[in-house]
Amino acid sequence: MTSPSLGVLIVSGDSLVTTSLEQLLTQSRTVRVLRAGTVAHAGAALSEQWIDAVIVDLAMIDGTELSELTRVEQSEPPTVFGLLRHDCALRTTEALQAGAQECLVISDLTTDRLLRSLRQGIERQRVHQRLADLALRDELTGLYNRRGFYAIGEHLRRECLRHGRSLSVVQVDVDGLKSINDAFGHAAGDQAIAATASILGCTFRESDLVARLGGDEFVAIALDADRASTLRVAARLDEALAQHTLRSKAPYALSLSSGFSVLAPPDRPTLNDLIESADHALYASKRRRVLAPTWTGCLAAADLRPTVAA
Repeated sequence: MTSPSLGVLIVSGDSLVTTSLEQLLTQSRTVRVLRAGTVAHAGAALSEQWIDAVIVDLAMIDGTELSELTRVEQSEPPTVFGLLRHDCALRTTEALQAGAQECLVISDLTTDRLLRSLRQGIERQRVHQRLADLALRDELTGLYNRRGFYAIGEHLRRECLRHGRSLSVVQVDVDGLKSINDAFGHAAGDQAIAATASILGCTFRESDLVARLGGDEFVAIALDADRASTLRVAARLDEALAQHTLRSKAPYALSLSSGFSVLAPPDRPTLNDLIESADHALYASKRRRVLAPTWTGCLAAADLRPTVAA
């Protein structure tokens, strides 16, 4: 027997509608069908299991509620489809503006037509997501770029304020990148940038946000990180750089400078406040030490001083 390859959630309080759609979908052995009577129930289902597509009964749910389903925070959010009893340009426009990929008219549907619409809509959303992601990524490192960092970072900041969680912003830059470029060529400089991205990837968690702002500048947001946990981040960063140094065959020693700031509710600094404070800490650490010609550690205890307050 073929295992289910498509998870579909039907959101409707009308049992006749859900039964009709379920009968169409279950004629294919590759579809797993779930039901939810309300948007709240749909949200709970989406948080508990993987769902590829959500079909929303537009006779029962308005555009505001529909938009809640199109903004689900997942690495690959489900594709949302509106369902109409009859073709209606006004309701279709409302649904598309709320984030639906397509609107389906129930009276027009057959099993083949419905499955084709679902699969095409899912693939179309994936293509759009990949294109959008490219616009938010740094080509050299694969990390988020400045635009991606500010878009996602602001969302993380607001969520932390809303739920009373802390976060830290860590600024990192590559020491002497111009000297590396001048002495060994721009390919070596690119190698230093890529190595720094790899080091940061080993330091921060998947739930954290790491970005390259441009040139030799990097920034990361560590969630649920207060001053104490930022010290642990510092230790991981030191260790990741040390391990890189042991393995590296580059003709130069990679050195990084860092600074940090902390958002600790009820303080309400802006994202720019946090970045500016972390940047000041970074340059203060540069002034406090004279770089040695060999490896120097990142985020030494002396670097961990500034904290943003409202």
